[in-house]
Amino acid sequence: MRKQLLAIGVVLFVAATVSAQTVAYDPSAETSISGIIRYAISAVGPDGTVGLHLEVTTNDGPVRVHVGPAMFIGMNNFSFLKDETVAIRGARVTKSGETAIWARLIVKDGKTLVLRDDDGTPRWPRATIEDPDGCGVEHAPIR
Repeated sequence: MRKQLLAIGVVLFVAATVSAQTVAYDPSAETSISGIIRYAISAVGPDGTVGLHLEVTTNDGPVRVHVGPAMFIGMNNFSFLKDETVAIRGARVTKSGETAIWARLIVKDGKTLVLRDDDGTPRWPRATIEDPDGCGVEHAPIR
């Protein structure tokens, strides 16, 4: 009986932890910031997608920004470098104790990169059997 209670407790804890980590884009949490890129870094997601993250220095201090897949950014002829000025619209999200903005659109040098629809749905392609990395070109997996 004790082992069953312990097992149930562990399952409930894991379920609560997993559900707490599930975060969705919330359009009602949207905000706008502008500032200068302090740094741009890439991060590899669990599915192998390389994502771009920025830290933007604003008048209110530094803000972390999750931009989107590097492949999608490149497909739209965009890039981000240190010391560039940007304006960003996106939703504030807290996940794993970190608060950041998930960008919906970014304006730089008069050009706008739209990353998400108004409801927060990502605009980048999703991986399929025919397109394993979501790049839009059918090819064998690259290793």
